[in-house]
Amino acid sequence: MSRKKYKILLIAGLLVCTAAGIAPANDAVKIVRDGNRLYANGKFTEAISEYEKALAEDPRSAESGEPKFNEANSYYRLDDLDKAIDLYKAVAAESRNMKLVSAAKYNLGNCYFGRGIKQKDADLQKAVDDLQTAVAFWRSAVGGLSADGGEPKNEKAARNIEVARLTIKNIIDQLNKQKQQQEKQQQKQQQLGELLEKQKALTENTDKTNKQADSNSISQKDADEQYKQQANEQSAVKDKANEVLQQLQSAANGEPNSPQQQKKEQAAEDLKNAIENQKKAENQLNSSQGKAAKDTEEKAAENIEKALKNLSENNAQEQQQKQSAENGEQKSEPNKPSQQQHQQEPNEPQKQKMQQNAQRANAQDLLDKEQRQKEQRQKLQNAGKTKIEMDW
Repeated sequence: MSRKKYKILLIAGLLVCTAAGIAPANDAVKIVRDGNRLYANGKFTEAISEYEKALAEDPRSAESGEPKFNEANSYYRLDDLDKAIDLYKAVAAESRNMKLVSAAKYNLGNCYFGRGIKQKDADLQKAVDDLQTAVAFWRSAVGGLSADGGEPKNEKAARNIEVARLTIKNIIDQLNKQKQQQEKQQQKQQQLGELLEKQKALTENTDKTNKQADSNSISQKDADEQYKQQANEQSAVKDKANEVLQQLQSAANGEPNSPQQQKKEQAAEDLKNAIENQKKAENQLNSSQGKAAKDTEEKAAENIEKALKNLSENNAQEQQQKQSAENGEQKSEPNKPSQQQHQQEPNEPQKQKMQQNAQRANAQDLLDKEQRQKEQRQKLQNAGKTKIEMDW
């Protein structure tokens, strides 16, 4: 074969290979266009299937990141924030289109902010973690940081960061308040436990004095003196019980008719009954009525024990409710988002320049919408209706 003939065959072979490479790319472009049309019509699940087909048809399209970015947008619209986060992260790591990388980081901020807001009623600490992550992604979004290393040049990102920081501050305040309330609850339980032990000890002393008097082990005069001393001790325990009662009554201000509120109110009522019996036992001891005082002191101990049980059950219910809310949040199905929430819309792979005026979510809008949804859920709950789902 001549040198000239070999050269012609080689070029022909290259042309065949090049044409074979172009065909999948063109097919992928068409598939993505189909996905974009489905997306525009609100058929996000169907759009996802098309974007996945495009990636399977031409794996090299992952380098541009656009099919995967559009797929992430679709999951975001379906409120499946976890899947959207995974895909946006992949775009930020794999795409060679720096503008698309910046858009992915911006939308990652939106995702983490939205997920953090949802976590507020279930786990305040997780909410703070997600919101702080949102701030980090917004700071690395379009434009980067300012020359002095301060706020991002992108004004929308800067506003979102400010909203997120205020939200984080409010949540941290709630965390501190929640911690204080938990400490107070534990303190009340501890105080009731100490009251119970003291009341039982008083009952045993009264019974001992009574038996000694009956068996003439001590004189009546000595018994009377011991009863007087025990009456003073009973008075001191009663005063302490009154202090705990005031704390319980001030804390019993939750939602009416809720199980937790009922337990708090019952604990306060049990302690109130205990105080009445303590007062009665004190009078009986001052009158040297040993047997009657012992029976009354036993009733007081039973009342305190009931109060302690109700308060412990209240604390357990609050913890269980928090855990249930967290599990419910984690298991909740994606819901159809409202049209008020926006993010950068899908772009067709063949477009080299991204639309600069693409709509994006605003943190304050998300926060305001969540507040409206929360108020609506509370109204429906108070009316005895089924709790509505969040509509992002």
